[in-house]
Amino acid sequence: MYKALYRKYRSKTFDELYGQEAVVESLKNQVKNNELNHAYIFSGTRGTGKTSAAKILSRAVNCLNPQDGNPCNECENCKAILEERAIDVVEMDAASNNGVDDIRELKDKVIYPPTNLKYKVYIIDEVHMLSKGAFNALLKILEEPPAHLIFILATTEIEKIPATILSRAQKFNFKRISNDDIVDNLSRITELENKKCDEEVFNLIAKSSDGAMRDALSVLDQLLTIDKDLIEVEDAMRIMGISSNKLIFELTDALIDKDNNKVLELIDEISREGIDFSILTSQLLSHFRDLMLVKTLRDPKKIVFSTYIKDFDLQSYKIELYELLEIIDRLKDLSIDMRYAENKRVLLEMTAIKISMRLNQKEIISRIESLEEKVNDDSFKPLNNHKALDSIQDKGRNNRDYSHIEDQSKKLISNEKVKENEAKISKENSTSKNTKETDNVENDAKSDIINSDIKIDEIKSNWDNILNEIKAKKFSLAASLVNSVPKRFENNLLEIDFSNTDEMFFKMCNNDENKSIISDVFETIYGVKIDVHMIYKKIKKENKLEDLFGKDNIEEI
Repeated sequence: MYKALYRKYRSKTFDELYGQEAVVESLKNQVKNNELNHAYIFSGTRGTGKTSAAKILSRAVNCLNPQDGNPCNECENCKAILEERAIDVVEMDAASNNGVDDIRELKDKVIYPPTNLKYKVYIIDEVHMLSKGAFNALLKILEEPPAHLIFILATTEIEKIPATILSRAQKFNFKRISNDDIVDNLSRITELENKKCDEEVFNLIAKSSDGAMRDALSVLDQLLTIDKDLIEVEDAMRIMGISSNKLIFELTDALIDKDNNKVLELIDEISREGIDFSILTSQLLSHFRDLMLVKTLRDPKKIVFSTYIKDFDLQSYKIELYELLEIIDRLKDLSIDMRYAENKRVLLEMTAIKISMRLNQKEIISRIESLEEKVNDDSFKPLNNHKALDSIQDKGRNNRDYSHIEDQSKKLISNEKVKENEAKISKENSTSKNTKETDNVENDAKSDIINSDIKIDEIKSNWDNILNEIKAKKFSLAASLVNSVPKRFENNLLEIDFSNTDEMFFKMCNNDENKSIISDVFETIYGVKIDVHMIYKKIKKENKLEDLFGKDNIEEI
């Protein structure tokens, strides 16, 4: 009967375990010094060597001729365990033996000394699957274990194991195996099987295995069944059901270039290849993640495991870092939604279009300036600030129709002219009666305003009206001030805080011309000439990356 590669080439000594140096060193020392514990918990993601280490330890503690903490695999005890003839080494699957009766039955058996070996070893896989009653029964054994008994508990979800069990066992964490180690092992096994693969095949398998050696060997097992002298990367992609790097680069280029037509055509082409959309989403997320690292790190080869570093580097120049973060965030949400979607293709297409229709800073500024050109400052009555912000952030229309705004402006102009004429006639009549008296009243009123003590709370409460007045003078300035906050007003100096908005809006407002417009509006409303000071506390998005990869690895863009 054919034996799967991960079983055929399972590590037989601690030294053959890949990527678990700390665990190996500790276990070898315990065997050499005869300082064995009665219970061990091996935790970590799937395929990282937990069961292999448990089997090796079961032989090492019973080996008649241990070698530097490793089993010799030649003595009678080692051979009996390797050939699964030893009744004193028992492997259990907690998923199918998780009841309290199963553990009670186990309790009745462990009290008896081993038949042929030095220690009875019980390996319980997926121990987190035990029921509450079974855990309580197991706890009774661990509290007062016989001297000849060793438990090795393996789990992928250590958080589900009760603290009472954890406190009575030594815990070893098996980390994900590095891509380099996986590639090295795949290459070694392929050579032993008298087969040949492109180097890129091993890289592709390692990257898709997420640090699980067993997953990588399972894929290699499928590939080696292909009747070819040399297995190429296209064969691996077909077996794994993933898109080629060429298609992924073309799709990401289309997303970066905002080419909706090309994006949808490529998704259709990938669909006809039979690629699962969940896998495609995962590939895109991984690609943009690598692109972010290449753009950010000084030496991306330390983290990005790919032979396409130069292609990533060229692509990274076409997009800003903040855009990459936005795209990754959208793809992350998409990967979650894919699990529950009935029509995954529609969900992917919709998200892809949203990504390709994003706006960058230059485009936002361009649209604001375009709006300003289309609106007559002297006649346009601005909308409330929420509608103004919506008009700026409407990413779904590249060719906006302004006819309705112009029609509205004409109506407003007509109404305003009527009101102005009526006010003018009224004012002339009043002036003709008592010009001198009116002038005195106006001067007194203005003097009262100038001498009044304006509070910041009053400015905050009136901020929307102030913005409306600013819009009448300069639409783009008002739009840039939408999310700003008046912070302090003392000695005719107004501080405006931009910390809650984008830096580009701060830069657009922070010039003499715009400050002068704000001062003029205040003088119109309050009769006070003021100075304006803009405040912006920059919060770098790269700080999150520094936390992940270290400050020395971050390069300023």
